[in-house]
Amino acid sequence: MLKRLSTKWLATIGIVGLAGVGATVGLVNSVGATPGTSSSVSREAASPVTTASFKFSASVSGLTPSALTATGTGQADFQNHAVSLSINAPAIAHGLIASGPDSPGVINATLSGGTAYLQIPSLASKMGTPWISVALPSEATSAVPGIFTKVASALGNVNAIVEFAKAHHATVTSLGSAIVDSVQATGNKIVTTRSHSGKSHTFTMSVWADSSDRLVQATVTSSGATKKGPLDFTATVDFTSYGLPATITVPAPSQVKAIPFSTVKMFLGMAHHRVPGV
Repeated sequence: MLKRLSTKWLATIGIVGLAGVGATVGLVNSVGATPGTSSSVSREAASPVTTASFKFSASVSGLTPSALTATGTGQADFQNHAVSLSINAPAIAHGLIASGPDSPGVINATLSGGTAYLQIPSLASKMGTPWISVALPSEATSAVPGIFTKVASALGNVNAIVEFAKAHHATVTSLGSAIVDSVQATGNKIVTTRSHSGKSHTFTMSVWADSSDRLVQATVTSSGATKKGPLDFTATVDFTSYGLPATITVPAPSQVKAIPFSTVKMFLGMAHHRVPGV
């Protein structure tokens, strides 16, 4: 049965990762936590955040005839290295999982203790449980605490993102001050262009920080090209409730069907080769 489902449900996992982890962790994971000084606003000393809530939206155009869009909410507990997401996935994602007409729906995902849990309604009847789980390999599990620490530091020190961009020759422009998500915030726009295989790829990010230099909102847009034409990506993440208790619940063992990581890795390779023109 796993072979029949292979690339179908893994395609949806990819969309989950794109909308959730990619839009959240990917914004700041490459940023060092080196302090900097910004002249645009007077801020308190930066410090790593412990918890946060967030909402996000992500859209990709160029892979399918119409844009793929996903939205969702989540919570992160950086001290206990856990995160949960609830994603309103596009209809095509659910159509990829199981045979039948496409229909939108909610996918839940949790990462805790080195294990990823997914609740995909259209897959539950085939797996026999509401949730599936994948235990990360030891090298990935050992890296998780460091990733959470790095992200927590960056979320609490947006100026480090700006200074990192400047140090790597990106174009940085002040956006001044504005009310963002009902918070007085100061923004910066970061633009960088990279070339690969003779094709250019433009990456633009706007970051807004509160008076404590914590990230309030980040918007990322990128434009590039595939063998079949333009490929555009847009994502926005809004962070709130810094330091408030986070409720991240792991499903009971009786509700979970475990899938070996080796099986997932094999199917991911199959899914990669099935994506045309990228």
